[in-house]
Formats: sequence, C-alpha cells, structure tokens
Amino acid sequence: MVNCDICGATFKNTQGLAGHKRLRHAEQQQQMFSIASPQLYRRINQRLVDKVAERLADLVMESHEQQLLEGFLDQMACQGLNLNLSGREETRKAIIVAAGQPAHLLPLTDDKPGCLLNIGDKPILERELDALRGCGISEIVVVRGYRGDKIGYPGIQYYDNLDYESSGILKSLFSADMAIHGEFVFSYSDIIYKRNVLQRLLSANTDIALVVDRDWMKRYDGRGMHPVEEAELTLVEGDRITAIGKNIIDIKEAHGEFIGLAKFSPRGAEILKSSYEQAVIKYGKRRFHNAPSVEKACFGDMIQELINKGHVVHSVDIQGGWDEIDTIEDLERAGLHSWLN
Repeated sequence: MVNCDICGATFKNTQGLAGHKRLRHAEQQQQMFSIASPQLYRRINQRLVDKVAERLADLVMESHEQQLLEGFLDQMACQGLNLNLSGREETRKAIIVAAGQPAHLLPLTDDKPGCLLNIGDKPILERELDALRGCGISEIVVVRGYRGDKIGYPGIQYYDNLDYESSGILKSLFSADMAIHGEFVFSYSDIIYKRNVLQRLLSANTDIALVVDRDWMKRYDGRGMHPVEEAELTLVEGDRITAIGKNIIDIKEAHGEFIGLAKFSPRGAEILKSSYEQAVIKYGKRRFHNAPSVEKACFGDMIQELINKGHVVHSVDIQGGWDEIDTIEDLERAGLHSWLN
C-alpha cells in the first residue's frame, strides 16, 4: 500500500498512485513549479548533481576502496604524514633503527651504513625487509642516520636522526615517534633471522614481547671481536622478563640474549610512548638505568624502565636461527651459515 504525498489517498501499488497524481494533481504540481524561482531551480539542479556524484563515488569505492585508500595513505606517508583514520583497522608495521655508525665494521662502512653490507648475495637490511614482507608486514619504517642518504629502498617510510653521533638507539626510535602507534615490530638493523623467528614473535598475544635466544652462548664460541659483555642478557621468571641489559647480569644466571627484535600491541605502543615522554621529563640529563642519559640510552634501558613501572614484558624464546653483524668477524661468519640460503 502507498499513500499520495499531496492528499493522503491510499493505493494498492505505485502505478495506481501515479495515475491518481496525473488525473487529480497535475494542475496543482504545474502551479507549484511555475511559481518556483530561478534560485530554487539552481538549488534543485545542484542537489541532483550532488546526488549523482555521491552515487558514482559510492560505486567506485565499493569496487576499489582498499586500493584507493592504500594509495592515498602511501602518498601521505611519503610526505612524512601518518594518518590514523577513525574506524580503520591498523595494519602491522615494522620500525627498523638503522642510524648508528658501526665502528667495528670499518673500513667496510666508510661510505655506507652497516646494514647495507652484503651477507651472501643480499644486504643485511634487504634480508630483513624480505623476512618482514614474507610475514605479511608491508608497512615498514626505517630510521636513518650515518650515511642515511645511501638507504633508499622504494615503498619505505623514512625518518632521520640527525643527532645519531651523540645519541643512542632509543633516541633514534623516537625520531619516528609519528609511526609509534598501533601494533608494530621493532628491529635493530644489524640482525638477520629466519622467518619462523619473526612468526613466533607475531603469534605472541601480549602487549610487549621480546625475542630471547636461549642458545646464546653458542654464538660466542670463537667470537673474539664481540665479547660476551656486549650481550643484552635477560633474567626471566616464567615467561616474564624481570631484567635486561649489557654487563649487568651474571652469565650463569642469564635466561638468554635479547636479539634486537620486539613487538608492541596498540596498547603496548601507547605504554612505550607515554613512558618515554615521562622518562625524558623525569630523568633529563641524569643517568637512565645503564645509560648516562635518556638521550644516549639503548632500547633495553627503556624496557627496564617499563619493567620497573610494573608493565609486563614477555619473553619469546628461540634457540638460534639468527645472527648479529657487529664486526667484520661477524660478517664473515654469517656468510658461512647455511640457513641463509
């Protein structure tokens, strides 16, 4: 049943209503339109144009929404602008810190950063990118510093730590503070790892998780240029990390070595960011855990701060399957490992 919007009469179908309007209300409708002003006509015409344009836009978005959205966000990201759109589910991202000057890799790094040195037939950084993309992470951020102009892979969002010579990894990470939101993976740039190492980390259903190698001592056999004292060791109770740092944990008590790979949930990212901002205010230029200041701090110093504040940091345990390239000796040893093929 349908009703006439002019007189209220009821009809069984739209055909009957149309006939009624032609017979009873045609003259009335003509009068209505005859007194309409040119301004009203323009408004009606604009309304119709807007409706058609809106419908066309809906049709395009229905068939190409994701492609258009990703293209727009990529363009904004290339300009250094991250857009957290309301209602949009954030994709996983990775932030790789590649700002430091690797002193133990000279003279190979005279003209390029250490992450561009080859392991086999690929640079270290490219191997990391392959692992990340192979696990479905396509949004990748790289923080550059020393010889940063040499890093120019397409499809990557770049930030720069201009104070890389006088600051630590933590400062480099927060040079990309605009990217620290949503779920993200944090990675050093001088490590390579099997894809299943990253998969184990991604499967951890926790706010903050660090990859810890239980077989870490094996990697120091015959490793003369990188002493054990440089290992970022951890203490763990259950699966919770209670302490982390270099040269502060007894080797015999250590649970394992943090490999430089971590994951933060959206909530974990908020905890990390707010705690860092509080630490900058609280500590200033004073000592910050195992570092002379927040500005010169390592990533592990910030993790220890989170632990001390009562936040749970989980250990994702592995047994090998990765390499750190901190020295020329490491570079040669990594190239001999068959798991790279």
